[in-house]
Amino acid sequence: MLPPELKKEWLAKWRRILDDNASRMDNPEAYRMMCRWETRDMLEAGVIDEMEQFEMDELADAAYWHAVEELVTTPAGYTYGGYYDVIRRATSECVGYIRSNTYYSSIGPGADGFDGKVFRDKTALRLVFRSDNQAWAINGLVLTAPSGELYDLVQTAQFIYGKVYPIICDADTYRALVDCAQVALESRDFESYRKARPLLLSAQFTKCGACLDRFGQRENCSTCAGNGFVNTAGTQPTSPA
Repeated sequence: MLPPELKKEWLAKWRRILDDNASRMDNPEAYRMMCRWETRDMLEAGVIDEMEQFEMDELADAAYWHAVEELVTTPAGYTYGGYYDVIRRATSECVGYIRSNTYYSSIGPGADGFDGKVFRDKTALRLVFRSDNQAWAINGLVLTAPSGELYDLVQTAQFIYGKVYPIICDADTYRALVDCAQVALESRDFESYRKARPLLLSAQFTKCGACLDRFGQRENCSTCAGNGFVNTAGTQPTSPA
């Protein structure tokens, strides 16, 4: 029989993972997976029984669905696995690009293949350059140099589960994906929703802030013309790359 102290310590570890709100909101799918991996290992070690595992997994699932429901209305921001062109706002010049958190300069590329990395610590997101370790802040889809100069991050694709997908630019395709994702969300179909969510996040459209894509309100919504979503292309420069 395992000592009571081991179960107490392991449960405390699982609780810390479950209560990690930053991880839950930053990457809900990875958060849910970490919680479930922990209960799987606890069950295999005999620390918990199947009923306890079921109840703990139910808590993790509830936390996941609560997170993604909140994120549906969150303004678009930087996503891990995103492919971005880095555009100097003052000149519309493409100075580099980010591929899955790695920065490559178009102006003066480094000899070793890459020029910087994107890091997140707690709530701060920054691009750290390899040459001088200088850190530039990322807020939403805007990169800010220490001098105050602004650069826009224009997304072109998204790396999802081992494949690179171009961002969705077709309104009909986006509408179909939104409807499928909504069905998966309401039915708590994790496998279907986890596949749809990153595609929605990287699309060229976002939910209308006026009608929130609600059936009774979107029909007469002047902001989105009844579509339930708006095109975000006009809020960012077009990449010349």
